[in-house]
Amino acid sequence: MMVDGFSLELESAALTQLADLPVAAVCLHGGRVVLSDGVSLYRIGGDTDDGAAIATRLTLPPVNANGPSRLLGLDAQGVVGGRLELTARSEGGSELAGTLGPGSDSGLPGRVTARLPRGFGRTWEVALAGDDGATLDLAALTLRLLPLDRRTS
Repeated sequence: MMVDGFSLELESAALTQLADLPVAAVCLHGGRVVLSDGVSLYRIGGDTDDGAAIATRLTLPPVNANGPSRLLGLDAQGVVGGRLELTARSEGGSELAGTLGPGSDSGLPGRVTARLPRGFGRTWEVALAGDDGATLDLAALTLRLLPLDRRTS
């Protein structure tokens, strides 16, 4: 039999997805879900196989602001369970840093905003990094740019 499913550890809220795992038996042993394919045992759950928190790294491709702009911040739509360090760099030499999250205490999707100090550029590259292993499920990221050239074409 092939199994597709999920395992949720209530204490840590760690969710594990299973896909096409050959399973002959499933049991709960010492509070852990254990599967067997008849040859090997698989313990399901945790953040990683060794229990260490999973680091998050995300770098967006450079965004062209279509003229001189100031990057005001970043809006994230989704679930952000912990804190993410945000860095932004422009071709004009501005290097900005801020923090994104955490989101709502309920763990429900919503909007989280990171505010940034002043900087100048036409093209912005943004990166997010988190090491706490917290829940992260992003639906959308939006750069908030303020155009600095007010001339009309």
